[in-house]
Amino acid sequence: MDFRSVPSLVVMTLCMTIIIAPFMRGAEARPQRIDVPAYFAFGDSFADVGTNNYLPNTTARANFPPYGETYFRKPTGRFTNGRNIVDIFAQTVGLPSAPPYLQPNSSFIAGVNFASAGSGLLNETNFGSVVSMSEQVDQFKTVRVLLQNKLSAWGALKLISKSIFLVLSGSNDIVEYLSDPDFQSQSNATQFLSTVVEAYQTTLTELYKSGARKAVLVNLAPLGCSPSARAANPFSPGECFPPGNDLALGFNAGLRQLVDSLHFALPDFNIVIAESYDLILSMINDKKSYGLDNVSAACCGAGFMNAQIRCGLPVPPGLLEIESSLCKRPSKYLFWDIVHPTEQVVKLLFKSFWTGNTSFAYPMNVKALASV
Repeated sequence: MDFRSVPSLVVMTLCMTIIIAPFMRGAEARPQRIDVPAYFAFGDSFADVGTNNYLPNTTARANFPPYGETYFRKPTGRFTNGRNIVDIFAQTVGLPSAPPYLQPNSSFIAGVNFASAGSGLLNETNFGSVVSMSEQVDQFKTVRVLLQNKLSAWGALKLISKSIFLVLSGSNDIVEYLSDPDFQSQSNATQFLSTVVEAYQTTLTELYKSGARKAVLVNLAPLGCSPSARAANPFSPGECFPPGNDLALGFNAGLRQLVDSLHFALPDFNIVIAESYDLILSMINDKKSYGLDNVSAACCGAGFMNAQIRCGLPVPPGLLEIESSLCKRPSKYLFWDIVHPTEQVVKLLFKSFWTGNTSFAYPMNVKALASV
């Protein structure tokens, strides 16, 4: 180009653009500031990283092969073949996986995992001798005191307020309701869901009073499409069980209303709902788009849908016609066992929660929450 033919103002503008463009590109590419000093996880088997290993009287455990085989190369107490969603979250924000609260000689400075497989939002739900949600909240209050002793009251308050609280709960409450005729006779589905959401509100309110200011609540997947629900479907064996999905949708709607009300009542409490239902349903309806081959049966288990005998457990002598099975490529399966997703699916879910739009995380994505 012959700059002599260009008006001087345009030349000046062009030159300034050439000079500052690299700096502008750098500013545009600058990542959001992630400042998450710790995290605290609550809930059931979808978040448990080994709590139940320390409970002597519970059968809700995953501390035997082939659990953990894909990532850890050994069972750790996680109910999948590798990492669960709280592990993926921790690695994404640059934190170590928080230890179970009951693990001896653990440091809690970067977070704690209180989740216990088999627990529910309702105290009546808990399957066996597990740590109920209300007990998990009490355990957090104990940790808060420990942090105050270590960091000072102000230091602990600052750490807790900047930390993210992850909650995955509610599925066991619905499973208990569906499987217990006495429970159903005491209340209809609408009344039951109202009671469960009220229990969720109590949990969140107690965490807020204890200093929580940022939380991620993973809502319920289509529970009626798990291998367990498909195998037990009395109307169409092998197909999704509609009542399970209907209750999950009702729970999710109640949770959305609860979060909206808390945003109004507690404006400094930033709560994100990670929307799992539609995403899992999309995987079921369009498996190839997600790189999956099997979205109905469990990768690990025995019997019909690999869901009649739990993954890793021996087949009882009276059921010799049933053979145990373990798929060769878990990454091609939606489900690892009778209800829990494979690590591959967990990664797909979290990616959507982390950077997705409001269809995947409401009212903001998890990355935006971590940057608040």
